[in-house]
Amino acid sequence: MTRLWTRLTLKHLSTCCLYCALTLSTSHARPEWGFDATGGFAYDDNLSNGFEADDRKADTAAVVDLSAGLYEPLGASTALGLSLLARSDAYFRYTGLSNVGLGARAQLRAKFGLGPKAPWLAIVAQGVYHSYQYKYQDGWQYEAGATLGMQLNERWSLRGTIRYDAYVADQTQPPLIPTMVGSPYDVYGWNFGAQTTFLATAADRLSLSYTWRTGTVTSVTQPDEEILEYSDRAAPDPVFGSGGIAYRINANTQTISLAWSHTLGRRTAINLVYAYRRSQAESDLGQYYANLISVTFTYSY
Repeated sequence: MTRLWTRLTLKHLSTCCLYCALTLSTSHARPEWGFDATGGFAYDDNLSNGFEADDRKADTAAVVDLSAGLYEPLGASTALGLSLLARSDAYFRYTGLSNVGLGARAQLRAKFGLGPKAPWLAIVAQGVYHSYQYKYQDGWQYEAGATLGMQLNERWSLRGTIRYDAYVADQTQPPLIPTMVGSPYDVYGWNFGAQTTFLATAADRLSLSYTWRTGTVTSVTQPDEEILEYSDRAAPDPVFGSGGIAYRINANTQTISLAWSHTLGRRTAINLVYAYRRSQAESDLGQYYANLISVTFTYSY
């Protein structure tokens, strides 16, 4: 049922994007086209979501994000954005995690009132297909959510977000236990977040974010009877070495991140982000944590 629902969701999203694009192209106002490119490096010291020190696997990836689309005002305070997305993650050590993603995004944004301090609401939905080096991780990633924000003054802004995410793998490996049906990479969850941004100078922007997620996560470890007792799906996973297993559990995850963005020119910027993530399993398995660091350059046209 979940797989069918997500496929229908992507079909409806694609149909909506096509319909809106045709509608906008025939309207009296010409849409504005834009392009964004981000490239750099991202480090994660617990890619495997391991509880024990021996299960924690760290690696760095070269990342590239591309987005191209149109932006069309629908009225004095409402606008629609439609974009095509592309992403690449190339890991230096655990190459099975390297992947390429292609997809689409639709965003409807409305502003409630006049002036820079008027609150605004953005509703976003997207679907991206990821092709991994390890084929059993191939699948669709879906996200849908809403963000409410406002400019408090010339330097401070605030926003809150509610988002649902899901990942649906194409294939299912033979399960380790016959009663476990489905892929351990099929995960889903609700995200609730808040962010405050401070404009330190005309070129420097600082952001502090907090996100709480409840749902399912995938971890990789060596075979363990206790872990199999609490997980509902498990299958072999050779990405981090022979003998590993991927399993799915329920967990609540908290993430705190600090970001700095420095404008280099009219269209370019450098970005530095540090995030600390801690997950509490809904069982006696305990907690696992991760430190994430990324350095990227952005170009917007």
